[in-house]
Amino acid sequence: MRPNARTLTLLAAALLLARSATAFTYWNDVRHSAELPGGLVTVRLENPSGTGVINELLYADGGVQSVTMEPVADGPSTVQASVPAPGAGARFYGFRLVQGTDLELLSVRLADGVSPGLSDLAPLSTDPTGDEVFGLEHLDLIGCRVGRDGERLHAALTNAGSGFPVNSGFTFFSYLLGITNPSVADPETVFAMIHTVDVSGIIEPGLYQVNGTGVNDLVKIGEITVSELPDQDTLLLSCSLADLEANPLFQSWYDPTDPRISVAGFSQRVTILGGAEEADRTGGGVWHLRDVALGPLSSELPQLGALIIPEPGEGGVVSTEYSDAGGHCPVISELEIDGVVFPLRPQSLDYDEPVNYASAPALPPVENGTWTSIIARVSDNQSDLVEVEEMVVGVSEARSGLQLRAAPNPFTGVTEFGFSLPRAGSVELAVFDLSGRRVATLLRGDLPAGRHGRTWNGRDDAGRPQPSGVYVYGLRTAGQLMVQRVTMVR
Repeated sequence: MRPNARTLTLLAAALLLARSATAFTYWNDVRHSAELPGGLVTVRLENPSGTGVINELLYADGGVQSVTMEPVADGPSTVQASVPAPGAGARFYGFRLVQGTDLELLSVRLADGVSPGLSDLAPLSTDPTGDEVFGLEHLDLIGCRVGRDGERLHAALTNAGSGFPVNSGFTFFSYLLGITNPSVADPETVFAMIHTVDVSGIIEPGLYQVNGTGVNDLVKIGEITVSELPDQDTLLLSCSLADLEANPLFQSWYDPTDPRISVAGFSQRVTILGGAEEADRTGGGVWHLRDVALGPLSSELPQLGALIIPEPGEGGVVSTEYSDAGGHCPVISELEIDGVVFPLRPQSLDYDEPVNYASAPALPPVENGTWTSIIARVSDNQSDLVEVEEMVVGVSEARSGLQLRAAPNPFTGVTEFGFSLPRAGSVELAVFDLSGRRVATLLRGDLPAGRHGRTWNGRDDAGRPQPSGVYVYGLRTAGQLMVQRVTMVR
C-alpha cells in the first residue's frame, strides 16, 4: 500500500529536526602538522566553539572512531585534535559538530565498492528505547548511522529487536531514511530510501521522491540495496547518489560545491483502514557530502625567513615568514625575547603558500628598544625545532647598527648571510661547526657602509659538501664580533 497524506506530513516533520541552523560554511581552512611522535597528526580547522558546542574529528580504525577537538589560539576560531596519521597511503577523515540540538556531520569516506558494516558508518543520532507508539519492538528505532563512498549513500537503522519484518497479515511496515533540503524548514518535496512490502504495481522498496498529499505523489526514482545484520538488530540501506543528482527537483537546491542534505530515520505502520502512521523517528542532522583526506606526510623541516623587527616606538610587532614544502602547519610557534616567551600567530591559513607569522602588537621590549635577543621558534612535528635569531652583542654594538641574519634558516641548498655595516671597514665572514672548526671563509676584505650579503652552499673551502646540522656563522668588524646559528638539512 502507498503512504497516504498523513504519511507524507510525518515524513516532512521528521526532517524538520535536521535542518541547517545557518548558511555558515563549517570546517574552514583544514590544515595539518607533519607526523608527530606516536604516528599521529594534528588537524586544525576553523569552526564554532564554546559553551554547548562539541567538535569531533572522525577517522576509521576498526570502525569509525572520534576524538574531541579543543579550541586553540591560532586562527580566528580554531579547534584541533591529534589522530592517527595517514601512513603510506591516503587517509580520510570526518567531522561532527553538535550545537545544542543541531547536528552537522561530515562522514569518513568509505572505500568504493565495499559493503560497509555498522561500525564503518558515522553516528548520526541515537533514540531512546521504548518510545515507539504501537508497542512493536521492531518499529522501535534506537540509532541511525550514515556513510558514503564515491558513488553511493549508505544508512544503517538499528531497532530494539525482532528483525525488520515488512508485513504481518494485512498490516505492513516501512523503514526509511528521509532526505531533504537543509535550507528549507518545511519542504514541499522530500526524498527517501524506503524498505517496505513489495506489492506489484503499488509499492516496493526503492528511492522515492515524495511530493505531497496524493497517492500519485510517491514517485520512484531509483533502486536501493537492502541487507540485515540480525546480530546487531540493524537494517542497511544504500542508494546511488547519481539517482538523486539526476532528479530535477533535487538538482534545484543541491549545491555540488558545498554538498549538504538533511537526513533522519523513521519507521511506519500501514493498515488498510488506518493508512500509514509514524511509529518512531530518530533525531536528524545535516550530512555534508565532502571528502577530507591527507596523503603521506613529507619529512622536510619548515623554514623561517629573517626576523622583521621594528625600530623602537614603531608598533612593537615582530614577524617572520614561515614556509613548508609539505604544506604543514606548525604545532609550536613562539617568540622568545630575552628568555620571555610570547606567541606567534599566523596571518593567513593557506600553508601551500608562505605564511606570515606575527607577534601581538606593542611588545614592551621591542616597543621600548630594550631587547638584546629575539628568537622565533617553530616546529611542525613537536620534535625538531627551527629557529631564527636576532641578537645584539653589547650595548656599543646595539648602538652601532651592526646587523646579521641568515635566510632561509634552516636551508637545504643555499642560504644567504645578509648583513648591514654602519660604517666602512675591514670585514670577515666565516662559518664554523659546533666544535669550533672553521668550515668556510666567505669574505675577508674591506667593504663600504650599507647592506651586503654572501651565500653559502653548504660546502667547505675545498668544495666538499658538509653534513646536515647546526653551524655557527660569524661576522667580525673592527673591534666587534657577531655570531649566530644556521641549520642545514640535506
